Amino acid sequence: MPLSTTLSDAALIERSWRDPEDFALLFDRHAGHIHRYVARRLGDDTADDVVSETFLAAFRQRRDYDTARPEALPWLYGITTNFIRRH
Repeated sequence: MPLSTTLSDAALIERSWRDPEDFALLFDRHAGHIHRYVARRLGDDTADDVVSETFLAAFRQRRDYDTARPEALPWLYGITTNFIRRH
């Protein structure tokens, strides 16, 4: 099985501390959810930018992620909501 289906979000984030490319698997897993969330609030055009900003911020903050929480989607929604407020 590929890593993207066998590891929790927390495990992927922790792996990305050593191998930053593994963070792309988190993007693949959740970008669609985040995009739909933003598009409903700001429209499709702005959603693309906010999704990019969200995952860039999450990547930069990944060492602060609480790996005791296996699911990162609430964390990503929190980051996204902050960007939505700025737009």
